[in-house]
Amino acid sequence: MMLLTEESTNTVLVLGAGQLGMPVLRAMSKKTHKNPSTKISVLLKEEASHAVSGSRKARLDELRELGISVVEGDLQRQSIDELSTIFRQFGAVINCSGFVGGPGTQIKITTAVLNAGVTRYFPWQFGVDYDIVGKGSGQEVWDEQLEVRHLLRGQSETDWTIVSTGIFTSYLFEPSFGVVDEKKHTVYGLGDWQHSITLTTPEDIGMLTAEIFFYQPEIRNKIVYIAGDTLKYIEIAELMESRWGDITERKLLTKEMLVEDVRNSPNDTAAKYRLAFARPDGVAWSMANTFNFQQGIKTTTAVQWLAIHDNIYSD
Repeated sequence: MMLLTEESTNTVLVLGAGQLGMPVLRAMSKKTHKNPSTKISVLLKEEASHAVSGSRKARLDELRELGISVVEGDLQRQSIDELSTIFRQFGAVINCSGFVGGPGTQIKITTAVLNAGVTRYFPWQFGVDYDIVGKGSGQEVWDEQLEVRHLLRGQSETDWTIVSTGIFTSYLFEPSFGVVDEKKHTVYGLGDWQHSITLTTPEDIGMLTAEIFFYQPEIRNKIVYIAGDTLKYIEIAELMESRWGDITERKLLTKEMLVEDVRNSPNDTAAKYRLAFARPDGVAWSMANTFNFQQGIKTTTAVQWLAIHDNIYSD
């Protein structure tokens, strides 16, 4: 296990090296070419940090090539005090751990960061605008995300930056989400055809998170909106109709229908997500209001994503 003794705002710890963590690590590493005093580390579980074969070994090899140090830790098993001991060695923490730790994990991590007195914190808030959504959205983990914001705003020692991204672009097209049904050539609108949803690829989130981290003057104690695309459900139907080359069946799932689905299947995570996204605000924002648009940084639209993944949703 790597141990650091000198605290510096130029020492950055990224939590996790998964679907979002790796794009963030790649982008942060690239940025260090112009910021050589910044040192990047990643927190991995013990078994992941000593992998000798397979995809985990390949990941370790890539991390080594990127010049990223590995720190051992377990966000689920270790206590708040134990995590604080690790975090205290770093000037900044970027949380890419996701929801895999289960309920309470993000509160635990944030508490450990604050107790450690970390100078800068990018929490796991890569999603919707939890302030606007509020509590009772139908998705319990979103309630916890709002509590994380209350914790951050209730203190002044640690500066924070929240990056609001919408959903991963790929998730919109996942059959399990239930918006795009490739087999039946059907698109389902959630709540209202005029409701919108914001999408961003993990690669763009990684790139923009690094841009925001190194932006001058530093962005502190603010919510930064980014997006690859923002689409109304009616526009998603039109997009898929052009992809499939025939008439797309469109079915509106009303708020009442979605509530009933959750009532009938209380353990169905996708049903809860569909209900949570069936709203006119908080889950989408104008491209004009995004950091990437205002800085002239190009991101991947839904059309471009589908073109890259040409084997998906085309006959």
